[in-house]
Amino acid sequence: MKRTRILKLLLAAIVATALMAAVAAFELYQFAHQSSVRQNTIFRVNPGDSLHTISRRLERQGLVSSARKFSLIVRLYGLGSRLQAGEYECEAGETPLEIIELLRSGRVKTYQVTIPEGFTMKEIGDLLADGPCDREAFNRLVVDHEFMQEWGIQAASCEGYLFPSTYHYTRNTSCRQLLSLMLKTFNDQYQKISAGTAKPPAYHRHELVTLASIVQKEAGNEEEMPLIAAVIFNRLHKGMRLECDPTVIYGLGERFDGNLRKKDLRDSSPYNTYRHRGLPPGPICNPGAAALRAVFSPAQVDYLYFVSRNNGSHYFSSTLKEHNRAVNRFQKKKGERRK
Repeated sequence: MKRTRILKLLLAAIVATALMAAVAAFELYQFAHQSSVRQNTIFRVNPGDSLHTISRRLERQGLVSSARKFSLIVRLYGLGSRLQAGEYECEAGETPLEIIELLRSGRVKTYQVTIPEGFTMKEIGDLLADGPCDREAFNRLVVDHEFMQEWGIQAASCEGYLFPSTYHYTRNTSCRQLLSLMLKTFNDQYQKISAGTAKPPAYHRHELVTLASIVQKEAGNEEEMPLIAAVIFNRLHKGMRLECDPTVIYGLGERFDGNLRKKDLRDSSPYNTYRHRGLPPGPICNPGAAALRAVFSPAQVDYLYFVSRNNGSHYFSSTLKEHNRAVNRFQKKKGERRK
């Protein structure tokens, strides 16, 4: 009789335990599949964070309803050491199981920045200042001799070599990594463009990039770029001054207020192509692929001059007489100076 009672008690205990385990498992199942995420939320896992720390932070941000249950599920799956550091975007409606998979996968949030063609190094620095490159780090790297040597840049700065494109980065991307990506993209594009085309004689890479930067700034559209390149080459071959406004503006730097005056054309800057013959010391912006292609494949024309039509395009001339007529037609009526 006593033995029977003990067996009944044992059976009751087993049943009670099983029921409790079933209830706990059901609650855990419900927790794992029910979302607490009400809106897209940024969540960060720092290097060295423990599972306890991650779980508590998820609970504080309202991404899971229970840090204890989240930790338990992670341990049940054996993923306690496989949650990766980084910045993640938890989307509205994601369940704890989906959050675990997100943190395990390392699919960190990415950002993007688009560098427009023709931006100067300073303008790029301003654009990146709110992202991975603070101004101090950017200014230091773009003139760092050893850094530039890594990318084969024989110049005073990275001006001209920060290739215009759209770049993706994460919160952990360093300024050096992003600039390296820009320089690598330039090298890849330059090699691609130069392959199969004859490099203009007597010009090395830095000069060609300088030429492309002038083409980028002078051209009103991509279709004109080979014509602009032809004018520059023709003037150089004849020993004529380039007389390019954008080079003067670049040399003026912060002194330029948006209005180019006659006195500016007498400025002593080495970038003043109204005073100095030949190319300026280096690029005046960061040219895109079309401008680079133009200096490798300039139009086969004898043009020496061009003037703005005031509609985003230019009129090209082979003689000074023809050019002066074009200036009278397109510029002087408006009281403007020729380009």
